[in-house]
Amino acid sequence: MGRVSSIVSFSLTLLILFNGYTAQQWPNECQLDQLNALEPSQIIKSEGGRIEVWDHHAPQLRCSGFAFERFVIEPQGLYLPTFLNAGKLTFVVHGRGLMGRVIPGCAETFMESPVFGEGQGQGQGQSQGFRDMHQKVEHLRCGDTIATPSGVAQWFYNNGNEPLILVAAADLANNNNQLDRNLRPFLIVGNNPQGQEWLQGRKQQKQNNIFNGFAPEILAQAFKINVQTAQQLQSQQDNRGNIVKVKGPFGVIRPPLRRGEGGQQPQEKTNGLEETLCTMRCTENLDDPSDADVYKPSLGYISTVNSYNLPILRLLRLSALRGSIRKNAMVLPQWNVNANAALYVTNGKAHIQMVNDNGERVFDQEISSGQLLVVPQGFSVMKHATGEQFEWIEFKTNENAQINTLAGRTSVMRGLPLEVVTNGYQISPEEARRVKFSTIETTLTHSSPMSYGRPRA
Repeated sequence: MGRVSSIVSFSLTLLILFNGYTAQQWPNECQLDQLNALEPSQIIKSEGGRIEVWDHHAPQLRCSGFAFERFVIEPQGLYLPTFLNAGKLTFVVHGRGLMGRVIPGCAETFMESPVFGEGQGQGQGQSQGFRDMHQKVEHLRCGDTIATPSGVAQWFYNNGNEPLILVAAADLANNNNQLDRNLRPFLIVGNNPQGQEWLQGRKQQKQNNIFNGFAPEILAQAFKINVQTAQQLQSQQDNRGNIVKVKGPFGVIRPPLRRGEGGQQPQEKTNGLEETLCTMRCTENLDDPSDADVYKPSLGYISTVNSYNLPILRLLRLSALRGSIRKNAMVLPQWNVNANAALYVTNGKAHIQMVNDNGERVFDQEISSGQLLVVPQGFSVMKHATGEQFEWIEFKTNENAQINTLAGRTSVMRGLPLEVVTNGYQISPEEARRVKFSTIETTLTHSSPMSYGRPRA
């Protein structure tokens, strides 16, 4: 009996100690009682552009699992091949360009015609005469949303006359990330002379590409090249950064850019037979109102991409929403049922209010182009356009993110019995009917300008 009591007492002591340790290690892990619009915390400059990085240790980003970056690639700028420890979605905010990805284990499917030398037979020429072979290269335009799994090396090239601007959200909390909650770019080519200041516990120093850590002799043996060329792969004397300027023509193999009506590239169609990762589509355009999920000429439109129209998102467990609304249009109050969201403003401004699980207003500000706001799961949010146009992209941490609205034809209020509304809010049946049935829209509605109260203490 005494031994049993001792075991029980020891177990209780361990439980108390563990709970105490947990409380000290994660004291109220997510402090989300006051949210802010976020700006980049580090700018990494390169020869051909810059990378702007948000501090993913900020409470709202850390708790939602997002890491967020903005890329500005100048004309003839080449963002060198890099892969991440997490899957990501990238949105083309401005400009046009080319993109390539190298998916592990997939064959080269783009190749130039063979060149036959004198005295060569056709069989010998086919085995040795290709100028180049590589994986798929795609044309990019405004509104394209690109899905990239973790470990897939990706590059971008600006073949236009204006800056190519991209924003990317990586999901560090996803199971595909088997490392820590830090964004870790692995450089195949180039380097980052400024280093990664967001990696805690590591001295900020130049970040080299992955070849730099190998002995040149090992690289020479692996690639069947001389040691001098192997040292060039290490880019030790190269300080151009991870976005470089291309001198002369950029002659990668790519299909011609077809033009549809109005000079727009037609949407790539799927045949429903995306059987392998190598052949899966990775891009969907969200800037075409004709493909919108919600469209009202006087208000604007909302488009979504999820695993139903872009199946590769099943692997990433991410989705996105694109919105464009006119002045004084309102997105009815709603919440994300099964996802966190990172809302980035691509154009214009809007007043946004957000309410947490305690019924407190945790955000009540005007947000404008270039700013980022996290919308945690379950937090109700209202958007009201205050500029002539308000455009945004929302990245969500679920491949089939769902919303529910507070007002409107498909809202939670519309689904409640009249008696529940009447007795719950202590209002008359007529008032309850107005609450339930006055708003006939589902997502977008007109709203007159009004003054908003400040957040409550």
